[in-house]
Amino acid sequence: MSTTKLKYPNTELALARKQGDELADKTVKILFETGFNPLKSDSYNQLIYNNQAIPKDFPDVLSKYFSDIKSSKVDEILADNGSAFYLKHAAPVMLCLGMLSLPYCYAAAEGAKVLSFSKRIYEQPEKRLTETAEFVFDVCSPEAFQPNGKGFISIAKVRLMHAAIRYHLLKSGKWKDDFGYPVNQEDMAGTNLSFSLIAIRGLRKLGYTISSEESQTYIQYWNMIGEMLGIQNAWLPDTNQDAFILEQKIKQRNFKYSKEGEMLAVNLQNYIKSQPLPFPFPSTTMMSYLLGEDICNMIGLPYDRVDVDLISNIKNVNAIRNAFPANYQKEFILLKKQFGERKSESSPFQFLSKLAS
Repeated sequence: MSTTKLKYPNTELALARKQGDELADKTVKILFETGFNPLKSDSYNQLIYNNQAIPKDFPDVLSKYFSDIKSSKVDEILADNGSAFYLKHAAPVMLCLGMLSLPYCYAAAEGAKVLSFSKRIYEQPEKRLTETAEFVFDVCSPEAFQPNGKGFISIAKVRLMHAAIRYHLLKSGKWKDDFGYPVNQEDMAGTNLSFSLIAIRGLRKLGYTISSEESQTYIQYWNMIGEMLGIQNAWLPDTNQDAFILEQKIKQRNFKYSKEGEMLAVNLQNYIKSQPLPFPFPSTTMMSYLLGEDICNMIGLPYDRVDVDLISNIKNVNAIRNAFPANYQKEFILLKKQFGERKSESSPFQFLSKLAS
């Protein structure tokens, strides 16, 4: 009698909730214990491009950390195909980022608790959205892993930021063991899927035609990014089916209402409502349409079935637009201008030096 091994069993996912990122956690621990604060280091904040030399004033542990990430193996064909997919869909992907991927993650109750310890997340949701958007732009641009790109450096800094959050939370006395390890492997896997599988789901809801091959390529591209971010290979699904199974498992185990998730979602939605958007109906309705009723309920956002039904025709409009070739390169250049180039003297990925009181 043949048996099929259960994909992503709860026992393994429970173990993943207790695991962080050994390389980044070790690096941050040594940095803090030896008194090196990257926020006060001009050379750290000015390190942005892949082709910049690792500053000589970095402690050995930090130099080795950046060297390890900059030497990560990049599948050039996958990188070309993944960035080409992003280039083709950059504008709607970025729309899905703010209206689907981020609020989707807020439904993970324990993960939302981690974010709640930073007052900046609540008080400056535009910073959270802008920084995350810049990160996606950095790692998905065609030059992301070329010498003139920012992919390796952005990944290294975000990974250190996650480790700094773990360090401070575990020392704060505010974090309970039953929450799981802060920014753990299961939560990081779910977040990674929000940038690939969930973004693709959003594109399809908007009416964009995404083949199964394109979907799998983009998921594998984010797997490559996820591995550099410290996610273990076990939580980087290769196929569309495996990605769906893992996403559903994580959702069943972790998604529920939390006051932290609601506060994050409401603040994000209020910020988006204040911005000019490329459609003629309320941003709240678009967010509801993309997220669906279940997720809206989990993060305390209103869901009006009638309003959502009224805008569902956007799918047909975009499907028609999809049938005609577009100048993707031109659209990407316009998007790049919209975000603007980060100045060399600043970095959006703030290395957390303490928790909010």
